[in-house]
Amino acid sequence: MGRERIRQWQHFCVRFALLILFGGCSLLQDAARFRDLRQTLSAGEHMLAQGEYDGSLRAFESVATKAQDKPLADAAIYHVGLVYAHPEYANRNLQKAIGSFKQLIERYPDSPWVEQARIWVGVLTETSEAKQQIESSRRVIEKSREELERNRLALERSLQEVEKSRLELEKSKQEIEKTKQVLEKSKQIDIEIEQKRRDRGR
Repeated sequence: MGRERIRQWQHFCVRFALLILFGGCSLLQDAARFRDLRQTLSAGEHMLAQGEYDGSLRAFESVATKAQDKPLADAAIYHVGLVYAHPEYANRNLQKAIGSFKQLIERYPDSPWVEQARIWVGVLTETSEAKQQIESSRRVIEKSREELERNRLALERSLQEVEKSRLELEKSKQEIEKTKQVLEKSKQIDIEIEQKRRDRGR
């Protein structure tokens, strides 16, 4: 009976030791993984400060993917938004930036980055709307310019037609004047012929 208890106690101790060993390994792995993610995030922040936007974006997206819903995912998603919103980034994309900040707000409502993300969403939304209004105004102006050019060309054609009509009218007047002169000469000749007849009749 005593040996049985000792054996059970030994089994319990071995299982407990294995549990602690494997649990400790898992904790060590988690700690190493967290350290790697923090280093990658820090490297991304450094690249962003140096203007290496593509490299920093890859680093932040890598952390967001690997961390998933664990610590540092919120910071990585926030920084992805910062890269896309950066005015000097060649592939700047306000919609992607807004999407990143909104994702942070929805998935991590308790994150310390949420308030800044809300501010960014407001500012970028206003900027995006202003850009759309400017683009709309530019299209209206361009359309007005095209319409003005069409009207100018139509006016020019009309002026050419008027000038052509004026020249034709002038030509008609000259022809009428010539016809009048011919008629006048013809009348004069008729009067002279009539006068000669009368003179002969006497």
